[in-house]
Amino acid sequence: MEIQRREPSRPDRAPTDEQRAAGVDVLQEAVGEGRLTLGEFTDRVDVVLAAATTAELHVALADLPRDLPVVGSSSSAPAAFSVFGDIRVSGRWRLRERNRGMTVFGDVRFDLRDSVCAEAEVTIEGRTVFGDVVVVVPEGVEAELSGFTIFGDRRLQLAAVPRHPHTPLVRVNGFTLFGDIRVVSSAARDGSSRRRRALSHGRDPHSRGAPPPVYPPKGQAP
Repeated sequence: MEIQRREPSRPDRAPTDEQRAAGVDVLQEAVGEGRLTLGEFTDRVDVVLAAATTAELHVALADLPRDLPVVGSSSSAPAAFSVFGDIRVSGRWRLRERNRGMTVFGDVRFDLRDSVCAEAEVTIEGRTVFGDVVVVVPEGVEAELSGFTIFGDRRLQLAAVPRHPHTPLVRVNGFTLFGDIRVVSSAARDGSSRRRRALSHGRDPHSRGAPPPVYPPKGQAP
């Protein structure tokens, strides 16, 4: 009799943020196609977000076949997710080709006004259950909105100004259950506005005080 030695089983790893986000995408497609009820959707989202191992995550998706991404196979930014909390990205940050945020009982907010971007097109994906998705772009940046809401509103509101050259096209894809999706444009922050106003008046933007006086030509009354 030949006895084969059995190798010890390896412990299952915890799912990555990217795999959790992909799992929620699978559930979103299923509820949108009528394969899941809203109650089933919310129950399975809880399982995906709370899964301690990839095996537990696959249990919630077993009857909804779709391949999950392999760890390290994507060049996009890692997905951020939160339970009973908000995701807020603002200030000086690098805008990647694909940016994602997902919350349960919380909001997702991306503020692009001070972001750094080298891409021609970027995608922002927001998923919330009992929360809002808000994306703020600078005035003059073109944006598109896709996705859907259940018991919520979807709104794209951009300033009526020409598109600035060399700015990226921002594609926003959102999904909310009991929440809104809003994409709005806003003027630059006060510091940038002051610099632009100073340059338009012909003075050093770093100097302080009032601009130099302008005198009328000789022989002309002031």
